Amino acid sequence: MTLNQVFNNYLEFYELLLRPSTLRSDKATYNKHFKNDLGLKEVKNIKFLEIQKFCNNLIKQGYKIKTVKNILAKLRVIFKFSIKMDLISKNPCDLVELPRFDNKIYFDYPISIQKEIIKAILENRGYNADIYFFLLHGRRKSEVLNLKWSDVNLKTKTYKIPFQINKAKRDMIYTMSDELYQRLFKRYIQAKRDNQLNNYIFINPNTNTKFIDLRRSWKSLLKKNNLPKIRLHDIRHLVATYSINYLNLPVEQVSFMLGHTNITTTQRYITNDIKKSKDTIETMIKSVKA
Repeated sequence: MTLNQVFNNYLEFYELLLRPSTLRSDKATYNKHFKNDLGLKEVKNIKFLEIQKFCNNLIKQGYKIKTVKNILAKLRVIFKFSIKMDLISKNPCDLVELPRFDNKIYFDYPISIQKEIIKAILENRGYNADIYFFLLHGRRKSEVLNLKWSDVNLKTKTYKIPFQINKAKRDMIYTMSDELYQRLFKRYIQAKRDNQLNNYIFINPNTNTKFIDLRRSWKSLLKKNNLPKIRLHDIRHLVATYSINYLNLPVEQVSFMLGHTNITTTQRYITNDIKKSKDTIETMIKSVKA
């Protein structure tokens, strides 16, 4: 069986298990990098050296190491599925080696700016205000925009991020903050009046369906508050960076909030103060002299 045939089986198998956006990403990556090359070969005949050379060529073409790693991860999943199909016994991607790179996530704005961004979101009264407030809870944009009223329990003040719309691929349940509950309760009352309780929570009045693109209103909010230009997804980085490095909240607690399945993912947000190395040595010396 060729790699292309395996990939088609993979798409059918995971059609209901993966988010639509994940499947679209898988298709795009596969079609661009593998379909007309490795995809034409028998799975059992593809050796790790071919994949290593493929990755090396991407790096020579100017691809960032992190991007190559992500592309390789997509391919690794296909070979893992091949193992499930009893076509091969080992994953050749596991033998591929890439140069090391810094995968730490830096949100380099000073605390004062971080606070201003949070404050601007809290005080925002625009038509997307509740969406941005929800993002402050560590949620991804796709999670918030795809949330339906059936995922919310106002009696227990909890909400569920279904496995179909999150990266963890499992249902995740969170308790609402008091203000989020109040905001959603008001929306619930209006949705009930409009007979929209079987719909998305956040509906674009112009299309009568979920929001797709929020960039214009986000840029407007930043400009109105004289804030630096940051991506909407950076709200998530802001929440993690601020919680860990300023509020000193436990990494485990922040990891759960963000929906990470591996705490090492959350640890990438930890910012090391270069002065700490000096402080450590000074403390050691003083302890001896005392």
